[in-house]
Amino acid sequence: MPKPRLARHFFVAYAAALGTVLVGCYWLSTVRMASVIEEAEFERMTATAVGLADIIEDVANFSGQDSYIQFIPKAIIRRGYKFEIIDFQGNRIDTKLSTKPAKDKALDSVPGLLQLLRETRSGRIAKTSSFNIDSNRRLFVVAVPFSPQNIPVGALCISAESQEMDRILSDSLKQLLIGYFVLGFFALITGWFIVLWVAKPVQELAYAVQRIASGDGTERILKPEVAELAAIAEATSRLKDKLVERGLTLGRRDTEQEAVLDSMMEGVLAVDVRQRIVGLNQAAARLLNIDIEVALRQPLQSVVRNPAIRHFVLRAIDCREPIEDDFDIPGPPKRTMRAHGTALRDPSGEGGAVIVLNDVTELERLEIVRQDFVANVSHELKTPIATIKGFVETLLDGAINEPEDNLRFLSIVAKQADRLEAIIEDLLALSRIEQSEDSGALPLEPTRIADLLATACSDCMPRAAEQGIEMNIDCETNLIAEVNAPLMEQAVVNLIENAVKYSGTHQPILICASLKRISSGNKEELTISVADRGCGIHPEHLPRLFERFYRVDKGRSRQAGGTGLGLSIVKHIVQAHGGTISVESQLDEGSLFCLRIPRV
Repeated sequence: MPKPRLARHFFVAYAAALGTVLVGCYWLSTVRMASVIEEAEFERMTATAVGLADIIEDVANFSGQDSYIQFIPKAIIRRGYKFEIIDFQGNRIDTKLSTKPAKDKALDSVPGLLQLLRETRSGRIAKTSSFNIDSNRRLFVVAVPFSPQNIPVGALCISAESQEMDRILSDSLKQLLIGYFVLGFFALITGWFIVLWVAKPVQELAYAVQRIASGDGTERILKPEVAELAAIAEATSRLKDKLVERGLTLGRRDTEQEAVLDSMMEGVLAVDVRQRIVGLNQAAARLLNIDIEVALRQPLQSVVRNPAIRHFVLRAIDCREPIEDDFDIPGPPKRTMRAHGTALRDPSGEGGAVIVLNDVTELERLEIVRQDFVANVSHELKTPIATIKGFVETLLDGAINEPEDNLRFLSIVAKQADRLEAIIEDLLALSRIEQSEDSGALPLEPTRIADLLATACSDCMPRAAEQGIEMNIDCETNLIAEVNAPLMEQAVVNLIENAVKYSGTHQPILICASLKRISSGNKEELTISVADRGCGIHPEHLPRLFERFYRVDKGRSRQAGGTGLGLSIVKHIVQAHGGTISVESQLDEGSLFCLRIPRV
């Protein structure tokens, strides 16, 4: 229900006060006017009674036989006064003075008649009034002492009804009422304009405060001329400045907080004590695969379907100490999540929890890779070192004096030393490639790709010829690209050697190179692929195939003489060129390694 305005409040109060004043004044005026008219009537009647008594006493010999009506002025008769002469015992004296029939006993019903007679007997003029129920009129009576020929007889009583006076009073009251109505009407109109004038600065101040409350910090507050309103306006203006400053501070803080949360790799999820989501950053939405706009203010169980996360959030709300836990999120791909939960409490008893989510899938994978790398490199180095140490000890124990054995033992030691050297050279080469990859300072030069592939094939030709493997090159002769020729040649050589090792006898190897347009834009990329028809690779090994010292078949790989670093070196060479490497393989059908280098 809308509340009444201040002007209406003032006007209603003003109208009520004005109405009360006018009604009170009208009542006082009616009472006073009635009293004045009554007093005037009594004065006229008294003057008439005194004058009439003097006339009768001076000109008549009161004997009760003559008529004195002729001595009464006609003006008195026209006023309708009635005359009676009553003795002091209250008996009417029968004379011709009476202007009404003898049977009219109007004065007989007047209360206090004897009191009037007593007052006139003492020489005073007496007067009284009474209300006649039958005629619905008031009766006014004035009594003056009557003593013709200086003989006290009684009292001359004049009586008159209030009909004429009531008519005069009624007319006067009607005129007075009309005057009050007219005065009240003009007073109301004047009061309305005064109320509007008084309420205008208050309305302007209220409008300015509403604009400020709605967020308009540019609204200017005018200072009214009224001291109290001016003080309110000044205080509101100071409050507005503080609110604007506080709003800017909070806005900057919220913006900074949102920027920090959005830039975080960790997901941040805030819930209240009822497990409703009150805060969520982009990382958390991405990790939980939910929409921020849809998830806010929604119950957690209706948005997040993972029961482990819901159970962790409930524990975080109830626990006073921070908690931590790991759980899996089903895929694809399957991910491992690490959550840190801290309960929140406020003075009102409400609270909730803040959950920080970290996707540790890659970290766990890298930890596994690190453990495997340590185990593999230790194993790769331990085997040749143990072999060298064993044969050296054998030679020291006396085998050096046996010409047939010492030469065989020394050749084995040399072979294992060459293997150690190859491993160390590959590690050093891998380190140099990684440094170039990190610094982005890999020197590039225009290179004819067909010549590069031909050189790589010639380096691998002896080993391929031993197994009867034919190498075919499919590349345009005028294909030129900006690459680091030595490194790219090494990458192709590693892939060809790898294909030769695992291809069957007399199985061909196809090396292709071409330029392809990238579908996402107008750029082109150099694609080099090496395909073989060997035994293939099981799908479970494909994600880890380019890790250092990772071997699909450890025994066969060592027998083939590999260090376990060839494919890792290829991957880092391609990454140093800003490209990618991929592998496709089917068991017993062969493998396809593909290098994609963006063309500069």
